[in-house]
Amino acid sequence: MPVTATQIWLYLIRAKSNYQHTPSLHEVQDALRESLYLAEKLEQQFGYVVKRGRLLLVRQRLRRHAIAQDKWKIVKKCAPFLAMIPFVRGLGGSGSLAIDNTKFSSDLDILVIVDAGRIWTTRLLLLVVSQLLGRRRKYDSQSAPDMLCLNHYLSAARLTVSKDIQNICMAMQYAMLVPIYRDEEVRTFLQRNSGWMDEYVRVPAVPPLRHQYTILLPEFLQFLKKQTELLLLEPVGDYIEHMAERLQQWVIFRHWQKMGGAPEHGRIVLTDTELAFHPDTKVPAIVDAFAATP
Repeated sequence: MPVTATQIWLYLIRAKSNYQHTPSLHEVQDALRESLYLAEKLEQQFGYVVKRGRLLLVRQRLRRHAIAQDKWKIVKKCAPFLAMIPFVRGLGGSGSLAIDNTKFSSDLDILVIVDAGRIWTTRLLLLVVSQLLGRRRKYDSQSAPDMLCLNHYLSAARLTVSKDIQNICMAMQYAMLVPIYRDEEVRTFLQRNSGWMDEYVRVPAVPPLRHQYTILLPEFLQFLKKQTELLLLEPVGDYIEHMAERLQQWVIFRHWQKMGGAPEHGRIVLTDTELAFHPDTKVPAIVDAFAATP
């Protein structure tokens, strides 16, 4: 993906041998302008930096940016309905959506932060609502343009992601996370994960300002949401959480059986603090390819 000098600086990959030094934006710009080594590897057009010989990607990048704006309009229309769900504490756009690099066939990746102890109930309600909106991505869909892909849930009590996905690829993806609902929760997520992320990339500081894509719930909807949460915190809520967990695990394992068992390169996490559904992730191959690059 063609990137600007500012994007290179914001998400600069750490060099282990020079970990303590964080280059300034001027240093990055000077290197792009003056380095003979980079001049052999890169070229620039319309303010974008791209690998030499791949200038066609710049025009593709501009087209994909335009496509992403239409997809963000869909997200903003759906976001209030998702934010109304009890125990939803934060929503963040990730993947190609977060970096405005979507294709027409791209789905809409959403990270979900939920209240402690109600992760299964929240996921079930989110699936029902996204289905009613006509935007739920089905588990076995090979292509799902403009569908909501709610593929990662984290409990607000433990926002640190599992160690098995703490790698350079996921660090870059999370560093570019875009707040959709409740900026402060997304900032807390980045703070909790900054320790391991900072080993791989420069994690930009997110200012305490509302992002242009972040929605606000009207006060009366916040009130209704709070009252519903109080009801679901009663003992009956524990029973609903238990039944929601059993139902969803049964459905998930049934899908696995249809697919002949867990995918070879997939990542499925089912715990009380994290749910992740990446049945055919490309992350391991990307990490291996990066590690093999001289």
